Amino acid sequence: MLRIVETPVPVEALAPSPPMRLLPLAHDSQTIHATRRGWLEPAVSIGGGVRAGQVTGWLHDLERLEEEEQPLRFAEDGIVLSLRLHTHREAGDSLAQTAEEISE
Repeated sequence: MLRIVETPVPVEALAPSPPMRLLPLAHDSQTIHATRRGWLEPAVSIGGGVRAGQVTGWLHDLERLEEEEQPLRFAEDGIVLSLRLHTHREAGDSLAQTAEEISE
């Protein structure tokens, strides 16, 4: 034992982990890709449930500010697995992914 902390950490104070969920990426329609350079303004949160056709967010072209932002929509129902935030995107970059939970 290293004894880095003087007082023991109370294990009972830790919240129990939620049950594991299986969220597979089975096909490309679960991923939204950038169609041009830009910045994603998200309308959803990681872990949130979404419906097909729901707005994921808007892709802003920072080189053409006079152009309208491009709304991006999920193709399938599911749970948001990832969002690519706080960085400039290139055409083809993955912006968001969703997956449907596998039932046991």
